[in-house]
Amino acid sequence: MKKLFFILVAVIGLTTAASAQENTFGLRAGFGAAFSPELSYQRFIGDINRLELDLGMRFRRNITRNTGDEATKILYPGGPTLTAIYQWHWFLAGGFGVYGGPGVQLSIPAWHHFGLGLGGQLGFDYQFDAPFQIALDFRPIYNVIGQFKGVKEDGKVRIAGGFDPSVGVSLRYAF
Repeated sequence: MKKLFFILVAVIGLTTAASAQENTFGLRAGFGAAFSPELSYQRFIGDINRLELDLGMRFRRNITRNTGDEATKILYPGGPTLTAIYQWHWFLAGGFGVYGGPGVQLSIPAWHHFGLGLGGQLGFDYQFDAPFQIALDFRPIYNVIGQFKGVKEDGKVRIAGGFDPSVGVSLRYAF
């Protein structure tokens, strides 16, 4: 009888733990035209539907800026971003999953300009037995308004629309 009780408690506990992991919170590092570290939050809003919200900061690489007699390459802080993506998530065998969906990105690409991007995300994730998840994704964003293009020789910031894809790696805690 004791064995049956412990087995029942273990099965209920594991089932509760598996279904309770509807949220994840962690870090995403995006690599593309810019390096973009982000705080990332995901929440299941249905059986296969999930919402991902990422708050990050973009750093443009290799921006040339003239400083008098010489031109220097700098890591230019491009400004904060907020990305929201609606995802369809399919669980595969062994803790693996695949997901994809459309999204929108709001940004302040040069601290005094507003940016709006439309795109999506496609990725793979793995849920460990421990409450951790890793993911690899591709996020193509088309900036309809305000992609940071660099600093002109006269010191003015260049802003334009354009395609801005990135590849991201994430580590999140599931709860």
